[in-house]
Amino acid sequence: MSVTSNLVSSVVAEQPALGERMFKAREKRNQGEIWWSNGIFFVAMHIFALAGAAYLSPPTKLDWRTALLFVTTWQLANFGITIGYHRLWSHRAFTAATPLRAVLAAMGSMGFQGSIKWWVLRHRLHHRWTDSPVHDPYAATNGLWWAHCGWIFRKPIYPRMKLIERADLEADPVVRFQHKHYIPIALFSGLVLPTLIASLGWGDTLGGFVWGGVMGRLATWHCTFCINSLAHWTGLQPYTEEVTARGNLLLALLTSGEGNHNFHHAFPKDFRNGPHPADWDPSKWAIYLLHKYTPLIPSIARTPESAVLQAQARVHIAQADRLVASVSIDETAKPIESLPVWSREEVRKRHGEWVASKDGERRRRVLLVLEGCVVDAGGYIDDHPGGEQLLLANCVRPLRRLPSIPFDPLSPDLPRSSSPLIDSGYSSDTPSLSDADRADGAARPLFHRTTSAISSVSSDEGGVSGDPEVALRDATRVFFGGMNNHSVAARERMRSLRVARLAAE
Repeated sequence: MSVTSNLVSSVVAEQPALGERMFKAREKRNQGEIWWSNGIFFVAMHIFALAGAAYLSPPTKLDWRTALLFVTTWQLANFGITIGYHRLWSHRAFTAATPLRAVLAAMGSMGFQGSIKWWVLRHRLHHRWTDSPVHDPYAATNGLWWAHCGWIFRKPIYPRMKLIERADLEADPVVRFQHKHYIPIALFSGLVLPTLIASLGWGDTLGGFVWGGVMGRLATWHCTFCINSLAHWTGLQPYTEEVTARGNLLLALLTSGEGNHNFHHAFPKDFRNGPHPADWDPSKWAIYLLHKYTPLIPSIARTPESAVLQAQARVHIAQADRLVASVSIDETAKPIESLPVWSREEVRKRHGEWVASKDGERRRRVLLVLEGCVVDAGGYIDDHPGGEQLLLANCVRPLRRLPSIPFDPLSPDLPRSSSPLIDSGYSSDTPSLSDADRADGAARPLFHRTTSAISSVSSDEGGVSGDPEVALRDATRVFFGGMNNHSVAARERMRSLRVARLAAE
């Protein structure tokens, strides 16, 4: 056995073991120690939000300023996560001056999603092993619930966390300070500050706490979590199909642009999530404006347009390959080299014969010569957009029409009057029938008596020997612009109906 065979055999033999280990590791992680502090806080916030909206500050009695406070704190936290936690610290998509980093750290703290260091390390792990049920902290492959918020309730073990770079985080004084004092910063910015603003500003203390604080935090939570879950489940994949990440306009509207998730996974270093100017991505616009008009963002990272176009081309090619593979082989263009060779005499004999169609019905062959090949359009004649007259007028020989008389091979020869000739006489530069041929064709019945209702369609390579001077109409010039400029689809359709090559003269 060769070395290659041994290698293949060993890999195949290891697959069940690898799959079993992967399954056990996933089960171990998902069934790890319950994260009680996280779980209790997460559930308590939801319970209080429901009670607060129902009794303490119902929406029907909500002050418009409190409603505005809710939207403001929600969006500030969103931008703190998207611009700060995500694009600045996780992916280093731009550089930022210390004052801006401090503001972004405070805004991100309002989101109640952990410190910058905690959040970034897990997010980098997510990108390094996207969709891995073991190594991706919120892998969509573990189910929608797990990806959305199920992971919050467990203390999983991340065996590859030690491989994630963290030197840049530990070197940033803003990250160090926020990590050390995260809980008081988060509680003050996320709950206390909105309550104080509403209380001192217009006397709505409860509304400020319920809507500006708790509700705002829930909105930020679930918008972010939708990126981990729904943005890996539904949407478009125009830039990469290697991972489950998708682009979703609704999620982009809810998450300050993060819903353009497919592009982000293809090019995580880019400061944009939506590369097109029309893509909804307020985070991108804010970063660009601060870079363009202030010293707060000295540099931004942008993927070259050529790389974006190449990524889109790869997806289009893969989609085209799948489309082509889905087409039946019988409906694709027949390669010329795979076709048998028919002589002109054989083409003449087979033209008009009765054969069985795929659905078992009998039909006549209607043969045309196109591009040096013999095309059987008999099964297409009823569906041809130009009507049967156009095909019959350009077939290889004049063909008698039998629209209403069923064919019976044992019946006497059909009378001449029952099957009039159809011959448009089109194309002056193609071989035309001689008077003798016309008389011969008109006097002799088209269908000859046989012992089978269906004529044989098989022939040996080279076809039946005969007179190479048999005149056949060539419809190539007519088909390619002489009478109609056919579309590519029409050309491919006719090529799919090829049955033979015409023998060279």
